[in-house]
Amino acid sequence: MIVETDKYYMPGKNRVILLPAVWREEFNITENDILTVCKKDDSIIIQANTINEVKGAKYIKINKKGVITIPKSIDEQLDIRLHQLFINSKYCSFFIAPVK
Repeated sequence: MIVETDKYYMPGKNRVILLPAVWREEFNITENDILTVCKKDDSIIIQANTINEVKGAKYIKINKKGVITIPKSIDEQLDIRLHQLFINSKYCSFFIAPVK
């Protein structure tokens, strides 16, 4: 199931986004966990507990408040337009996709 959030991200700006607490708890993500961040098509996929290596993936830590910083190399590959945070509960992941 895909869940829409009220969190937005603008490439080329601050490069940070807050992952909602309820979903961090659901996916067992806690402070200092390592998350995998990768670009797929025009979106960013963010997930914990990645078993397989993902080509072009970067690894980041989540802070105490649930904020992550999108790696600059991935951010620079996105179109400069507003993106929105979504939850993919089936795959226990977050993704940031352009607003349509």
